Amino acid sequence: MTSAESEAETRIIEDGVEYTPHSMMHKAIVRMDPTKLEMVDGFERSKSGYKFVPEGSNVRVMVNGRDWSEKRILVYGCTSTKEAEGYVDTIMNRVRDIGHEITLVSEPDITNIAVSGDLNTQLQLGDLSVKISQQGFDVDYEPEQFAAVIVQIEEPPVTALLFSTGKFSLQGLTSLDDIEPVITRIQSLIE
Repeated sequence: MTSAESEAETRIIEDGVEYTPHSMMHKAIVRMDPTKLEMVDGFERSKSGYKFVPEGSNVRVMVNGRDWSEKRILVYGCTSTKEAEGYVDTIMNRVRDIGHEITLVSEPDITNIAVSGDLNTQLQLGDLSVKISQQGFDVDYEPEQFAAVIVQIEEPPVTALLFSTGKFSLQGLTSLDDIEPVITRIQSLIE
């Protein structure tokens, strides 16, 4: 499976754990003429640059960088690299439509994948946080603040949120190929 394929559908691994990679962040780099992006159809100025919100979509596109240098295009909420490439192409075409030059320096790369799933087992979070901590992991569990055990895994770098219902959330992955090994690792931590 390549990172360009759509991944928004629910997957099930061998032992019945379900997960869904539901949102990705991609980064592309472009070089363009000095451009006031508010002149481009669909763009509005924000605190961190310029925002583009495609109609009928939950995707958000941010463009930031100095007017005389390379700019980063950050695409939030896509379910595939192919989808992100389409939004980058849209941005580039809209800049060209106002008569400005724009060149793609680097294709959209995944910088974060959000994954949610269900381990199909109830978790005793207090006991689990102690157990995982004793295994040398950075664990944060403050039930008065947040009703999940937060586990920092170093390789690959990922943050896992584990809920008492057995539901989980992963943040920080940059490769679709790392999802199932991380879930398997989490399963070994809770056994």
